[in-house]
Amino acid sequence: MARGLSSDLLAEINSGSIKPVALVEIGFPTVQRLTNHYKDLVHNSNTYSSGGYLLKISAKAENSQINVANFSIQLSAVDNTFVAIVLNNVVSNDEVTIDIGFIDTDETLIDTFNYDKGFINNYSIDTKTGLLTLNCTSHFGDFSRTAGRRTNEGSQQRFFPTDKGLEFSALTIQDLKWGRK
Repeated sequence: MARGLSSDLLAEINSGSIKPVALVEIGFPTVQRLTNHYKDLVHNSNTYSSGGYLLKISAKAENSQINVANFSIQLSAVDNTFVAIVLNNVVSNDEVTIDIGFIDTDETLIDTFNYDKGFINNYSIDTKTGLLTLNCTSHFGDFSRTAGRRTNEGSQQRFFPTDKGLEFSALTIQDLKWGRK
């Protein structure tokens, strides 16, 4: 059995009839919840609107390095709903959460998992194509802004001549207190 998947989802996977949908929550001053499904969906008592505004979510790239990943969300700017929000409010650092949900044959949302989470870094509006693009930084974006925290991009790690590395990593406080090595 695959870890982390509900029995309902496993049953639907085995039947081959699941349909994935995106559930996007954007923490604008008035929170916006969008889906790419053809009808509104309810998840955790929140309604995700299917108005056709959600056009594209960028692909996710992963690697073994700790780094700050970026993603983007394209919304329709044909209707000025979202354009007015970004132009009339400060939306930098508003939280964005993308969940992937699965719909069964009865058009019921059976399970979700978190695909990405982050903060709006900036946005662009293309008036020729009618697109509003929200460029987001992953939730690790604030990681290096906190004193003492660093990512491993570039040569940020510093080595000191007296560095003991992981020499004492397995010792407990009690061992140190009694002088055991």
